[in-house]
Amino acid sequence: MRPRLPIIPCNLLAWELVLVLTLFLTCVAEGYVNASSALNSSLSGIGGLGRAFAIDPDLMIRSILPEAPDNLWALGQGSGFRPFFYRSRLDGLYDRIDFLYPLGCYEDTTSRRKFRLTPLFESRWSKSPPHEGHARFLTIYKGVSDLGDRYWGVFPFYGYTYRRLGVDRNLFILFPLYYQTTDEGFRTFRVLWPLITYANNPSRSTLKFWPIYGRDRIRDDYENFFVLWPFIQKVVKYPGSEQESRYLGLPFPVFVRHEDCYSTATHILWPLITYYHHYQTGHTRYSFRPFITYGTGGGIEEVSILSLYSSKEDNRRPTTSKDSEGYVSVAADEVMTERTFFGLSAIKKRYRKGCLVYARYRFWPFAEYIWDAAKGSHLKLPEIIPSTDQWWDLNMGRLLRIVDVRDTPISREISLFFGLRQKTELKQSAYIDAPPIPGDDDWKELVIGAFGRQ
Repeated sequence: MRPRLPIIPCNLLAWELVLVLTLFLTCVAEGYVNASSALNSSLSGIGGLGRAFAIDPDLMIRSILPEAPDNLWALGQGSGFRPFFYRSRLDGLYDRIDFLYPLGCYEDTTSRRKFRLTPLFESRWSKSPPHEGHARFLTIYKGVSDLGDRYWGVFPFYGYTYRRLGVDRNLFILFPLYYQTTDEGFRTFRVLWPLITYANNPSRSTLKFWPIYGRDRIRDDYENFFVLWPFIQKVVKYPGSEQESRYLGLPFPVFVRHEDCYSTATHILWPLITYYHHYQTGHTRYSFRPFITYGTGGGIEEVSILSLYSSKEDNRRPTTSKDSEGYVSVAADEVMTERTFFGLSAIKKRYRKGCLVYARYRFWPFAEYIWDAAKGSHLKLPEIIPSTDQWWDLNMGRLLRIVDVRDTPISREISLFFGLRQKTELKQSAYIDAPPIPGDDDWKELVIGAFGRQ
């Protein structure tokens, strides 16, 4: 019988914004959400004993009870004396002991058992066959994949893994001297990783001597060519589809061009001089940073001078409201809203015939989430550089992020730990993530939306 959970309403107060941010940053740092510790720390105060705390199922309950109801909170219990010892538990579902926080913990749930003493030892095993998991002492490790394949290694001398780090199999010998990956039966070889890469199979053809020369092609969906990276580079993604995009640097930063199915942007001495044109609306923008930006066409007029004066008008239909905190404009069948928070954080949305077709949540410098009904979604944690330029996003952006997940209608691109782990998956059928649920354009929605919460 399914355990019954004590429930409280999911109505966040103002101070709970801090709780949400704490939970998400903890998730990024450790790979899971220590909701019990974070929430109880805020609710019970320092040295609290035997206090109750609330757990959001979307953050934590689903990892131990996937069938938990939506938008409900469970009540747990906690006791101890931080940071030396603290126990958090949900009867019959979850039991966790933190000691010398954040270095050590023992966790026992309905699905797994975990023990960690950073940086000496860690162990994580599932409770159901084939008992997938792994254990590590310093750089010696062993494990079992979710298909029952056993593996082991002594880093950096020799080792291999199955179904970890985004591929079917990894093998290293005197890393980074030799590193080999196998995915869908095809191998990619790396010598002095990441300097030399070679693969020649139906899935991937690549030869790279980074940063001197490189050519990389993955099926018919991705092609990258560079000489003296990043000065001369050409990148093509998903040619012939609605998600097609092209990048050309010849040489960077003297001449840079980005193109997709919707717009083109040309930069001279990037990012000083920019010409932008949107194919569908006809809007054109000229920028000579940081002095002046002028845009016209498509019913939109905009101008900015030395960041001292800025104006943006939508002449397709009279603006319904415009003030210091929010901007709302109405086009023929579209409504666009925008609200900024302290200049660098913002919520932007576009509705078409009453349906959300674009949303962007930027909570600088912690996170940014973009959802587009045509292009898909993009989650960035953190997003430090306050720039939306595609060159940064293509070449440097993922190297500055712990998590970078791009979801298009036909693929899913994942980059973790500043680009150390990367994987591109093709979908069996075209689809994108469900759109975010619009809120009140307040701080709560900004924080939750920026971390990709629906």
